[in-house]
Amino acid sequence: MQEQKSILSRAFVVFIPLGLLTLAIFGKLVIIQFIEGPELRERAEREVIKEMRIEAERGNIYSADGKLLATSMPVYDLHFDPVSVEEELFYDELDDLCLKLSQFPGERSAAGWRTYIIQGLNKNNRYLALGEKLSYNQLQEVKSYPIFREGKYRGGLVIEQENHRKMPLGKIAERTIGREREHFATGLEGAYSTYLQGKDGKRLKQKIGKGNWKPLNDLNEIEPVDGFDLVSTIDTRMQDITHHALLEMLEYQEADHGCAVVMDVKTGAIKAIANLGRTDKGTYFEKRNYAVWESTEPGSTFKLASVLALFEDGYADLNTPVDTENGIYEYQGQKIKDSNGKGYGQTTLQVAFEKSSNVGIAKTVIDHYSQDPQRFIDRFYSIGLDRTLELPIKGEGKPRIPTVNDPDWSGISLPWISFGYETSFTPLQILSLYNAVANDGILVKPRFLQSVQEHGRNIEMMETEILNPSICSPETLNKLQALLEGVVENGTARTGANSVCSMAGKTGTCQLNYWKSGPREYQASFAGYFPAHNPRYSCIVVVNKPQKDYYGSNVAFPVFRKIAEGIFRNTPQENQLRSKPLLALLEQDAQQEHLELGAEMPDLSGANGASWISAFENAGYTVRISGVGRVVWQYPAPGAPLSKKQLIELKLQ
Repeated sequence: MQEQKSILSRAFVVFIPLGLLTLAIFGKLVIIQFIEGPELRERAEREVIKEMRIEAERGNIYSADGKLLATSMPVYDLHFDPVSVEEELFYDELDDLCLKLSQFPGERSAAGWRTYIIQGLNKNNRYLALGEKLSYNQLQEVKSYPIFREGKYRGGLVIEQENHRKMPLGKIAERTIGREREHFATGLEGAYSTYLQGKDGKRLKQKIGKGNWKPLNDLNEIEPVDGFDLVSTIDTRMQDITHHALLEMLEYQEADHGCAVVMDVKTGAIKAIANLGRTDKGTYFEKRNYAVWESTEPGSTFKLASVLALFEDGYADLNTPVDTENGIYEYQGQKIKDSNGKGYGQTTLQVAFEKSSNVGIAKTVIDHYSQDPQRFIDRFYSIGLDRTLELPIKGEGKPRIPTVNDPDWSGISLPWISFGYETSFTPLQILSLYNAVANDGILVKPRFLQSVQEHGRNIEMMETEILNPSICSPETLNKLQALLEGVVENGTARTGANSVCSMAGKTGTCQLNYWKSGPREYQASFAGYFPAHNPRYSCIVVVNKPQKDYYGSNVAFPVFRKIAEGIFRNTPQENQLRSKPLLALLEQDAQQEHLELGAEMPDLSGANGASWISAFENAGYTVRISGVGRVVWQYPAPGAPLSKKQLIELKLQ
């Protein structure tokens, strides 16, 4: 009996823990099933099935003449999973693979690649970096390499694709087109990102191992909506002319940087914008958007605003006499000097402006505003020169025109402001003033965007925005236009008087570091428009810290002239049939059998189209025609240099 009790006791000792363990397991199963179960099932589903973002394709940016300026192109990052490759295949073809990799795309030797891959295999690294941002053609080549050609799973090649922004035309207007960045996009890319970026989609994907995911068919998936395309105002032919004209002068002058902008007078459309900065190696690239960002003292180009104030307030006229003395005028203990070192003696305000006499402009302003200098300043504010242009492109510099209440206003502020010192403006802000003079007094906002498109269809057109419908009276406007034409005809830019294209504008020369000792640094500029009558385009050129010369007439104006002449020659001109007398047409027809083509495009207005088409084609040119009869329109314009690579376009009627 005692022995039986002992056995039962030992049984209880064994079965009680087993029972408790069973109860615990059962309890845990109940908890997992009914309490923790929903959360665990949700977590498992999240880890196996995820809702992933489908990136929308960013819209393209085009030039006004249809060239692709920016687009999204796929690039590929490549990695290698050596663990997934069968051992026999791996060692049979590893040497051949390393030899290929040593040639493309890496920089390691074949031996270096072999060591790198073997070390990765020994460390069980399944994500060895091979190369990044490869093109599609480069990817196809790598996929043909030994081991990799066995396919995605047997070959161990891991491919990751992303879209990379490309500029097919290279560096053309790079700073204005801008860059797409995650937190800060510049230029048009940043200004109009809401149009370009589109809307990302969503799709459920299931994990199938090795970091790979496959899409699931799901009725609730959201397809991405691609971004809209932008058509900019940039004209690539004008941009090319502007870029190379500026670059040539910067290289010759070994200047620090410079910019040039061409704007359509009526619409404010920016047709060309070049911003070039010097590198340590002496080359130039689109370093910063100087035309939009950089605020400096403009120098003599601001004299246009000073004479506008004089004319509007009724204090002066073109023929107002002024004594420039010997080129030196002392005021409030400071000397004001003319650049020629001798002045222009007794003359008129018009001549003083054309010759860019600091003494002449300053004395006239002092005579009429010294008792009330704020009246002079208020005139600039009434025009709107104190306000930014509110450009969509980020980083516009803020204009500065001091007032008499500013702490840094001094006794010489009035005359110094009259010839462009103690103020600051960006090149685009100065250009807008000159454009207003060309545009019958209407101050328009510069714009970089022509339209927004979806699949080639315009969905939004950008209208011209007027900032000030009239900067001055018609009488003042006529005087200002006469002054600007006189600068080219008789003044500091008279080298342009015999150009094929009439021009008007003002030179500017400004010392940048006049307040401190050391080598002097200058800024040369020219702002104006062309043709002088019925102007189509305004333009500003600014060259910062030139080394061989610093006068606006010798540094900036030659660039302006080259741009104006290049655009004039390369802009199609409408030629009316009635523009030539009938006798001249008959004489021209009589000479058709002896047509000769030189280095420049002839004037074909009214000419027999059939004969000239034959002449061009026989000489090896490609000709596009429309209509029949005589020539009423041609491209290139008369006098433009001819090239066998370009297309000749003729309209006949």
